[in-house]
Amino acid sequence: MNDITPNTSGAHSTRYVEYTDIFADSSIKPSASIPGSLLLFDTFQGVNLLQHLYYKEEHKMYQKVCIYIIRGEAILEINSKKHKLTSNMLITIMPENMTRISYASTDLQYFMLVLYPKLSNQIYNDIGVTYSNAKLSLQHFISPLAADQTLRMLNLYNDIKFEIQGKDYELKESYIHCLLQALVVENINIHKYNPMPLQGGDSSSRQYDVYCHFLSLLNKHAGEQRSVFFYAKQLGISSKYLSYVCISYSKKNASTWIGEAVIQKAKALMVVHNYSLTETCQTLHFPTVSSFSRFFKRVTGITPKAFVKLQEKQ
Repeated sequence: MNDITPNTSGAHSTRYVEYTDIFADSSIKPSASIPGSLLLFDTFQGVNLLQHLYYKEEHKMYQKVCIYIIRGEAILEINSKKHKLTSNMLITIMPENMTRISYASTDLQYFMLVLYPKLSNQIYNDIGVTYSNAKLSLQHFISPLAADQTLRMLNLYNDIKFEIQGKDYELKESYIHCLLQALVVENINIHKYNPMPLQGGDSSSRQYDVYCHFLSLLNKHAGEQRSVFFYAKQLGISSKYLSYVCISYSKKNASTWIGEAVIQKAKALMVVHNYSLTETCQTLHFPTVSSFSRFFKRVTGITPKAFVKLQEKQ
């Protein structure tokens, strides 16, 4: 089987085709899901959705689909053009495309997200951009993944899956959204495509690259780094310029982004994983419990102890 060059063209037949939700088939069981919003699929428990689908006809998809290939290979037809997917590869298919699996190897291992439009739009709004424009309509993106990228995406996927399957708590939905934001930012960085900024900025500019790189760094380092200077230094810019860029694209400065990211991690540790204040403080690299409590109250308006008590009453 010859390699097929990755293609990002948006060519599409003009014939009328109804949208279908192929994932609504009663025989298809996701690994985890938020009904009507998000579906997760993976082969870690031996379920191979792509093998199940590969004999089916082409379908017009209205969801955004991201497939991360870990091992094996598959042939994906997008608008009747074949693409070979192999190990350490990411493919993102935007809505509107005609898509079909025409081959899936028996050793295929992957994880996959299906984002329905409403949730997808919310996530893009959260990071200050939109993909609902002609530039990205009917597009698909295929990119190789470095080992660290695959691991980072897999960790995010597993965190999202764990949260969906775990017990309910007041801020569960918000935390899942934060994880999805991080995953979408990583996706954008890997493919290097440019969603349109909501605030009217230039998505092809250096500023936009800085903004996306900052969000990616924040996801990676928020557990141990809370200084705007740290992130600015990693990006090779001043702290003032980093905050200016963040405000331009999201109406939130860099310090607010960092504080919110740290607090989301803290809340997950205390509520989901039942960490004590001391354990949470140590995990997030605060020097003392009192300094963590002050930081928590400054960002949320309440102390971590009060927050935990509120969750216990839910």
